[in-house]
Amino acid sequence: RDAQESRGLGDVYKRQGLEDTASAKVDIDDLYEMRLIFEPEVAYYATIRASDRELERIFAIGKEIEGLLLKGIDYTHKEMMFHCSIANATHNEFINQLEPVLHQSIEKGVYLYETEHIPVEQVISEHRMIMEFMKNRNAEGARSAMRVHIMHAIDQLEINKNQGNNKA
Repeated sequence: RDAQESRGLGDVYKRQGLEDTASAKVDIDDLYEMRLIFEPEVAYYATIRASDRELERIFAIGKEIEGLLLKGIDYTHKEMMFHCSIANATHNEFINQLEPVLHQSIEKGVYLYETEHIPVEQVISEHRMIMEFMKNRNAEGARSAMRVHIMHAIDQLEINKNQGNNKA
C-alpha cells in the first residue's frame, strides 16, 4: 500500500472502493479525459513534425515495451517515455509542459491495467498501429490510432463513464 501511495494511486483506491489515502491529486477519470482530448492531436502533429531520428527513438521504445510486456516486466517507465517522446516530437513547448500530467496518467493507467489483467497483446497491437501510421507519415491514421488506444483504456478500465453528464 505504501508503494501505491508513493505512486499517487490514492484515487484509484477510492474509485475502486478500497482504502482512501490523502495522496490523491487528480481523479483518474479527469486524467484520461485530458489524454483523450489532447493525445490524438499530439500523435497527429508528431507524425508531421518528427525528425527521422525522433521517429526511430519512438519505435525503439515501442519495441522495448513489447519485450517487457511479453516477459511480464513492469513497463511503466518505458510507457511514459513512449508517449512523452511522441509529445516531444510535436516541437510544441506547451505540450511539453503537460508531461507531468501525462506521466501521472500513464502511471495510474499501467497500474490499473496490471490489476485488471488487460491482455498485453492489445497494448502491443495498439502501439504497433500508432507506430505504423507514424512510420508512413500518415498523420490522420496516427491520430485515429491514438484515439482508439485511449478509448480502449477508458472502456476497459471502466473510467470516464459519465461522458456528457455533469460531474456535480
